[in-house]
Amino acid sequence: MPVKKIVIPTDLTNQSLSLIKYGLQMMKGQTCQIILLQLIPLPDSITDLILLPREEDKLANLNTPFQKALERIRKSYAVEISKLDVVPLYGDSPLKIRNFMEDNNIDLVLCPVTEARTAAANSVDLFNSLITDVSCPVLYIPDDTEAIRFRKIAYVLDPEDTYTLLVDDLLLNLTSGKDYYVTFLVIFKPGTNIMKLEYVLKEIYRHEKLKDKNCSVHLIQENNFKGGVYTFAEEFKVDLLVAGRKKKFFGNLFSRKRISSEVVKQTKVPFLAIA
Repeated sequence: MPVKKIVIPTDLTNQSLSLIKYGLQMMKGQTCQIILLQLIPLPDSITDLILLPREEDKLANLNTPFQKALERIRKSYAVEISKLDVVPLYGDSPLKIRNFMEDNNIDLVLCPVTEARTAAANSVDLFNSLITDVSCPVLYIPDDTEAIRFRKIAYVLDPEDTYTLLVDDLLLNLTSGKDYYVTFLVIFKPGTNIMKLEYVLKEIYRHEKLKDKNCSVHLIQENNFKGGVYTFAEEFKVDLLVAGRKKKFFGNLFSRKRISSEVVKQTKVPFLAIA
């Protein structure tokens, strides 16, 4: 079985290391390579560029609390993690990040979501604002939450947007364990054509990967699509929300700039999505 590659943004603090458990949970015991990606913007001035310190030199100090924490994690998860390294990436564009993910065949990106932005944006904030156009799944994680086993998973489907009904195989591979209970949450407005709802049900029930899986369909009639998601997540104690084709889907749920961060902040539930 090939090693799964996971990217986690880091600002070289212990807080970013707390996300590693989420990645291991998502991969369900498979061997993983963890890349702690430190995004470093390039200065506009040539003089500043020449004087830009090498991040490799900073990381050479093994006595920092961050490096000591890295060593503890390597020892604690020696079976689950085949490699755990900090990788500096110079540049600050979505294209730079997308190329890195594709060139390194990344399987999953973890993206922390904080309740409030700090006055001084760090490399993690910068990374989160640019992770908009990658082809691998992205797991948005609420701040200050414990990594739990994902048992109740809700796929959010919009009958008005057929792109979200194409349940992506990459997402299913991450969320189709036998110990998971998967609900397909279909939120439709009053007056929705019944043919659209029938199409949704057919797409779900005829999917090969969903056969013999513990799953169900939950239909909610709601004018406010966003409110329907929030209410369901709270009432049914969902552990993980999932949506495919986020560029199409999120236009209905909220503005693209906020992506799934708003859902995470509101529900305190991790949100898995794919471009």
